[in-house]
Amino acid sequence: MELNEALRGSKRKKIAAPGWLLRTPPAAGRDALFWRKSLGGIWLAAALLCGAVSQGLPLGFGAGLDLMAAVLVGTMLLALGCWLFAWLFALMRVPWPRLFTGSCVTLFGGMLAVLLVLQTKLFAALTIAAAYALAAGSAGLALAFIWSRLPERRPGPGRLTVAAAIGLLLVSFVSCVSFAGIGGSADDNAESAGESGTVHDGKYAYSVLTYGSGSGRRAEFGSKADIVTSTVDGSKLLTDWSWLQSWYWGFEPERLPVNGTLWMPQGAGPFPLVLIVHGNHIAQQPSDQGYAYLGEMLASKGYAAVSVDENFFNYSPWSGISETDMKLRAWMLLKHLEELRRLSEQTSGPISGQLDTEKVLLIGHSRGGQAAAMAADAGRWFGAEEKELSSAIAGVAALAPTDMNVDGKRAQLNHVSYLTLHGSRDADLTVFYGERQYGRTSFSPGFNGFKSTVYIEDANHSRFNSDWGTMDQALPGGLLLNQQHILSGRQQRTAAALYIGAFADAVLTGDEHARQQLATGAPVPEGLDVFTQFAASDDQPFADFEAADKSRPGDGVAAAASPQLAWSVETLKDRTGDDKGSRGAVFSWQAASELELKRPSGLDGEKETYGWLRLTGLPYPGNVGQDLPSPYDAGLRFTAANRSRELCTDGGLCSPEPVVLSVALRDRHGQEALVELSAALAAPRQERFMRVSWLDGQIGKGKYDDPPETIRQTMRIPFAEFLRVNPALDLQAPLSAELRFRSQNSGSGKLMVDDFSWYAGN
Repeated sequence: MELNEALRGSKRKKIAAPGWLLRTPPAAGRDALFWRKSLGGIWLAAALLCGAVSQGLPLGFGAGLDLMAAVLVGTMLLALGCWLFAWLFALMRVPWPRLFTGSCVTLFGGMLAVLLVLQTKLFAALTIAAAYALAAGSAGLALAFIWSRLPERRPGPGRLTVAAAIGLLLVSFVSCVSFAGIGGSADDNAESAGESGTVHDGKYAYSVLTYGSGSGRRAEFGSKADIVTSTVDGSKLLTDWSWLQSWYWGFEPERLPVNGTLWMPQGAGPFPLVLIVHGNHIAQQPSDQGYAYLGEMLASKGYAAVSVDENFFNYSPWSGISETDMKLRAWMLLKHLEELRRLSEQTSGPISGQLDTEKVLLIGHSRGGQAAAMAADAGRWFGAEEKELSSAIAGVAALAPTDMNVDGKRAQLNHVSYLTLHGSRDADLTVFYGERQYGRTSFSPGFNGFKSTVYIEDANHSRFNSDWGTMDQALPGGLLLNQQHILSGRQQRTAAALYIGAFADAVLTGDEHARQQLATGAPVPEGLDVFTQFAASDDQPFADFEAADKSRPGDGVAAAASPQLAWSVETLKDRTGDDKGSRGAVFSWQAASELELKRPSGLDGEKETYGWLRLTGLPYPGNVGQDLPSPYDAGLRFTAANRSRELCTDGGLCSPEPVVLSVALRDRHGQEALVELSAALAAPRQERFMRVSWLDGQIGKGKYDDPPETIRQTMRIPFAEFLRVNPALDLQAPLSAELRFRSQNSGSGKLMVDDFSWYAGN
């Protein structure tokens, strides 16, 4: 009996909580109804942040589902953080609304995490995150104040929050549907839709076919493929493929699909083959159809053009990106060439006998541009089979390519013509990496090839692909990019199509007119400013300033400069200060008074002020002769870069003067002819990448705040211009060439010159 009473007493006894916990005020004790209503504004700000992240880093289930999942997860994290911080504030006896403050702190932490992922410097990240949380809190207070002033008969706070959530999801869903890839916009998408036919100058009609393994995630290469291809075994290269990737894509590394879209000219083949390959983008957002404008243009010219699907190698939030990414991209290009050759050699089939796979052109964008160069130099990374396939590659065109070190090596092109395009507003690859590959492209004797660079002012990275949108950074970081005065998608892709079309004609059909267009910097689309370089295998170089002695820039050639000026030979560097693999002569002056005053021989008029570089002991231009009917398409070539901005002291406000250039040729008989270049050499513009200039030095490890790239321009002066000035000039006995230079308005200036040579005519 006593035992039973004791047991009943123990059941009624309550376990006492610790005294400090009993003394802790409730977490929400300070949050009156007004402050709880204010939480709606903070939730909206968090939902917007999560929605932007979901579109910049999609999971692959569709924009709407990605958005709703992100907002749901964000809401849960906001609620968890809000109550956690409110409880901590209660322990600390913080005398202000704790739920409201906790939600602001949680939002601050979320924005800070996003900014740090964007490689934002800590102080800037803290400042922006604090400003965002403060703005969200202020918006919430304003909403609560307005709500409290409404008539009493109104929906309750719960209903209002649900309505706001549904509205936000619907608005965001509609917006993201119109996005063209990461950071895309409806305007850019509309341009793409109306693009067809704007850059076509060929006479061929064409059809569009797809080829693929007949299975996999994408129906156009699976069940709806026009041509079924063999799979390839990439397991030796692709060793970090996960089961999740196999589940998502529907195949293993042992049976990788060979998928592509083919624009086939109609008519009697075979047609030269062009392979186009994309770069790294979110794997769940296919990139290959973004080059349809190139496929259509090339097919209209009579080339069989393929846009290659390598999206399964791209970055995914589920799996990251393979460590052997670049080798995989190059290897897969060669496997496409192998499979297309097999299909064309078949006695029957949709493309039987239609492809010329012995003279192939590769086009690549971003990582695809580097992969194309690696495929053309396959022996450096792969075996005999791949090396044999690469022997058919006659040209590589790279749109804003990367130039990463792969297994301690980079592509060295020989017997391959090369073209690269880059934009001054490229916020992804701010360095002109394609120029490095240009420098590593050489030609063996007897090979009729060339190389060219095109640097396009105000072009960015993503707009070379019509599906990559307008921004070079994923959302939400892309919202910080300055979009003013940037080329539209139509302008940029038209420029790419014109230059690549001319390159294809010159490489695949030997079209001399197209080659001369590239050599002279044409075709330049209206309204665009470009800097171009061009060198050909039959050029006759005589001064490159690569030797240690600046007075001996070439074999048997001596160099001297204005005695008033100090001059040097410097390494060409990119905007980050890294060596680009070339050297050149550099001159600088503070005012016209520092330059020599003298009357240019061969000209009448007032005295002019200029500096000069004189090269003597020049070799005979073996590609010309005055006994030929029209030899004077040949001439003198050199490169020059206006580096006057380096003398500025006021940063982005600086407006460096163009440099006026002229060249005097003198023969052994004392005859001289002076020709001034028709256009002064401008300095590249200082670009502001961020909407707020202060952020240029804060985001992306400060890469946007680096000084402008040194951009070289090839100058070509036909011999006919010299003979027009002085018909008595004997081109078979040249003695010296004198480059004269001055600032256009007699101000300070800095000039770099390099690579003097004779170039051949048609």
